[in-house]
Amino acid sequence: MKHSFRNTVLITWLVLLISCQPNVVKTGFDTENISVSAEASGLDSSIIQLYQPYKIQLDKDMQRVISHSEQEMQKDKPESLLTNFLADLLLDEAIRESEKQGLEIHPDVSFFNYGGIRTSLPKGDITVGKIFELMPFENQMVFVKLKGEKMKAFLDYVAGNGGDSVGGARFTIVDDKAVNITIGGSVFDPEKSYWLVTNDYVAAGGDGLSMLQNSEQFVNSDTKIRDLIIQYMERQHENEANIVAKLDGRISYE
Repeated sequence: MKHSFRNTVLITWLVLLISCQPNVVKTGFDTENISVSAEASGLDSSIIQLYQPYKIQLDKDMQRVISHSEQEMQKDKPESLLTNFLADLLLDEAIRESEKQGLEIHPDVSFFNYGGIRTSLPKGDITVGKIFELMPFENQMVFVKLKGEKMKAFLDYVAGNGGDSVGGARFTIVDDKAVNITIGGSVFDPEKSYWLVTNDYVAAGGDGLSMLQNSEQFVNSDTKIRDLIIQYMERQHENEANIVAKLDGRISYE
């Protein structure tokens, strides 16, 4: 977490430096010879001297190895190594974060929107920079409590899109609908309420997930999902455990 926070600070510094430059709207131009003054070159030099240490540190941190994968992971549908890995990671980290914050929430299902997964993960060393490529957005992890009918509508949405990054649930796609649903190993109960862990973008109805709006309960963990991914990988790396993903038939066609 501390490494990701430092990355955010460094990036903010660079953005501020760039944004402080005046905006000029060109309405015309005249041609003439202009001499470059010492004052102008001195200003450019001072800016470079200011951001250079931060850039060096940022580059160094982005190249830092935080994990090692035994296979290349790419996203695909209805399931894939990458979508399964990320969904399971989110579910596990959500349980850990809920206990840490004393939220008394046990998430049943996890979800990463397919379009939010921006690249693959390579076989071999994984760096901080690769996780920023994978998750370039500042999305936060949120918990959404859904009635059974809304959970069914959500899973039907996933089925209608040919599958997605889902953890904690298993189902078969038939006529673009989710059937034979189990959640947490138990048969889906439409009369029961379930906790979904996802990002704040889709919880607000993004990507057409309007059924997630107006939920029974909404809790924002105030924790960035990218930070959780980095945190998980660092913990695995410290324990000398490589990352392994597998296909398990959680989403399949009849």
